[in-house]
Amino acid sequence: MMRWIVVFQVLCCCCWLVCGTLDPRVLNSLTEMIDEMNDIDYGNPQLRKVYDYVIVGAGPAGCVLANRLSEDPSVSVLILELGRGERPAFSEPPMLGPMLMASDYSFGYETKRQKYGCLGLTDRKCSWTHGRGVGGSSIINNIIYTRGNRRDFDNWARAGMEGWSWKDVLPYYKKIEHANVKDFDENGAHGKSGRVSVEDCPFRSEVAKAFVASAAQSGYPYLDYNAGDILGVSFLQAHSKKGHRVTAGTAYLKDVRHRPNLHISTRSWATQILFKEDRKEATGVRFTKNKRYHTVRARREVILSAGAFETPKLLMNSGIGPAAHLQQHGIRVLQDLPVGRRVYEHGGAFGPIFTMRNGSPAEQNLLSLEQVLTLDEILRFRNGTGPLTSNSIESLLYVKSPFASDPDPDLPDVEVMQSFVSMSFDSSISTSIVYRLPEALKRDYYGPLVGVRNFMFLPMLMKTHTVGRVELKSRNPFHHPVFHYQYFEDERDVEALVYSIREVLRIAEAEPLQRLGIELYKRPVPGCEGFVFNSDDYWRCHVRTQTTTFQHQVSTCRMGPVGDPDAVVDPRLRVRGIGRLRVADVSIIPEPPSAHTCAMSYLIGEKAADMIKEDNQ
Repeated sequence: MMRWIVVFQVLCCCCWLVCGTLDPRVLNSLTEMIDEMNDIDYGNPQLRKVYDYVIVGAGPAGCVLANRLSEDPSVSVLILELGRGERPAFSEPPMLGPMLMASDYSFGYETKRQKYGCLGLTDRKCSWTHGRGVGGSSIINNIIYTRGNRRDFDNWARAGMEGWSWKDVLPYYKKIEHANVKDFDENGAHGKSGRVSVEDCPFRSEVAKAFVASAAQSGYPYLDYNAGDILGVSFLQAHSKKGHRVTAGTAYLKDVRHRPNLHISTRSWATQILFKEDRKEATGVRFTKNKRYHTVRARREVILSAGAFETPKLLMNSGIGPAAHLQQHGIRVLQDLPVGRRVYEHGGAFGPIFTMRNGSPAEQNLLSLEQVLTLDEILRFRNGTGPLTSNSIESLLYVKSPFASDPDPDLPDVEVMQSFVSMSFDSSISTSIVYRLPEALKRDYYGPLVGVRNFMFLPMLMKTHTVGRVELKSRNPFHHPVFHYQYFEDERDVEALVYSIREVLRIAEAEPLQRLGIELYKRPVPGCEGFVFNSDDYWRCHVRTQTTTFQHQVSTCRMGPVGDPDAVVDPRLRVRGIGRLRVADVSIIPEPPSAHTCAMSYLIGEKAADMIKEDNQ
């Protein structure tokens, strides 16, 4: 699909040039697009033997750390990244996210065969896509920017994680942002001079406006979910600028990549942390680049920001992890810690789906991806307008179900995303691969919707009861880890999602949505035909069959207070029992968060940078 888009853009440019009818402004735009088909060049530095700081992983937290730690010209920083620079022509349009997830910007992880969820997907497995490249998952995600509920952070602080209360983290969130959020710009919760553009999506369908109005009429307050309280409904805030995706690489590294004290080494796979074993101190990292092994030393600290899967894998391969598990693979134990013993995930489902009879002609024409990959729409995108500026998710609803473990009425456990399309919109093979959609499902369930204006909701369970673990497949550092996680192993997770679907159906009866002539799509999902449609048993089957993942795995290197037997790092993100080694990525999040994890990753990077500077004065 990517190759087709490249050919399409180049052919359009050539045809218009030959015809001699190209407006100079259009020519400039097309020339820029061709330039942006190349990777961002982060250089190929002549690596030194020693740096002050060695950072493993250039996801959001790693990019923040590389920028902040290298602000002092007397401090040398090396960041190692397995992937490469992004290609803006493909990474910037949010609508093309699934194509990037199916590319080499993703690790392509997948779960084990599932017993209770993903039942209608290929091989009964769900995809656990994780980004790689300078920017990490911010290159391939859905650009959804949510900070989380203030109560999450206050609960961390009450549990002994000093410095992580909402009051403590809010200044960092404001530091991150350059916000342009029309309805909430003046509420004091947003920053104006940060590196990450956070904005209202330029494109907003009639469905989004009607859904937010209908939810408000149904009792959900319209609010800024990034101001601390989230129970309610709001339009999406995205990490984009004029509808163009903003990644951690472009926000934090692109403009500082030529600092002489900062080296960015791409295509570099860290395989082992090196230690001074008599003192249990990290001294450096062993990695591969250009099919050769290299060793680099760290004077001050080694910082792991490789993500919720690669960070624990690197720790375990280096002798830090559950002793019995490491011994099983013949790895000498340096420190017995519960690395990978927990993993939480935000599971959810595709649907319910609604068809729509009314609406403007432009609204009715939102039928297929091919219709928005025209030259006119690409040029509209270049100017910051049109559907390509959206990832299709336009508004968020936060629901408190009766099945939540926390009784706090202001701590919702389900987020519902409203999309202006369904899976019938995108016929590309990349979408089928990423979401593991079998041909029979596409044909029998989504096929009848092709050419019909329709849209869907995606309920996502934030406060999951199910917990899994991550382990090594072998001691080979190039093998993917093994994920022992069974979606909906705890029945309460399904019940919470069914409750949220019922709330969507209730909201759909409100006048603003009804004015659009919407109707619930009544074709049962294959495998659920034996249940009465729209019964609770049907929706339970729907959730277990049409399961989807939102790539928010956390807690594999869990943060905890001193004395917490389940903690891998302390509240200053230092690995317990090991000197000069920290973890700074979403793997430290101690419990399932009320947020998509990109904003939290930026937060962890900013806060970690300050702690590292304080501890190394």
